[in-house]
Amino acid sequence: MRAIYFRFLLAGLLLVLSGCTGVRPPAPQAIRAYQPQLEMSGRLSAQYEANYREQSISVHFSWAQTPEQTLISLSSPTGQTLATILITAQGAQLRQADKPTKFATDINELTIDVLGWPLPVAGLRDWLQGFLGPDHSTPLTEADSGQSFQVDGWALRFAGWLTENNLQRPKRLDLSRQTDQAGMVALRIVVDEWNMP
Repeated sequence: MRAIYFRFLLAGLLLVLSGCTGVRPPAPQAIRAYQPQLEMSGRLSAQYEANYREQSISVHFSWAQTPEQTLISLSSPTGQTLATILITAQGAQLRQADKPTKFATDINELTIDVLGWPLPVAGLRDWLQGFLGPDHSTPLTEADSGQSFQVDGWALRFAGWLTENNLQRPKRLDLSRQTDQAGMVALRIVVDEWNMP
């Protein structure tokens, strides 16, 4: 009788212990810090208006930023470089093959003039890393995916996220705004690869 009692007691104890150790809480998300220097690559599509007609373009991009400058290369799906954009404190320059380099103080004006649609590089330095502004105090996460933010005249939505090494980073950004020069502009940016030195 005593052996049966101890057998039931041992089985109950094992059941309680297995219940305590069988479920582990999820690992907390690490806090993502802003990276002033990084490289990334991905795909960008733009929809805009020109000559009263809707236009669209899809390109691959590479992005390299340091505290002093941002260098962007746009290329066709076959790998042909379409444009190279350099932004520094002195202004912006845009170079295309077999064409003279163009300069401007405002990258939005320069890209509208040459490409036909604006590219908000200053904002993207923050937005591509999941921050809304230059204070970099509060990183957005996947929990913010359903929201639309109004920043610098753009409607901005973080439509996709990537989790790597317990850090969430934006995977896809959707941007739109009404412009005088290019009508309603919609940009979709998908980041395929991150590289932080």
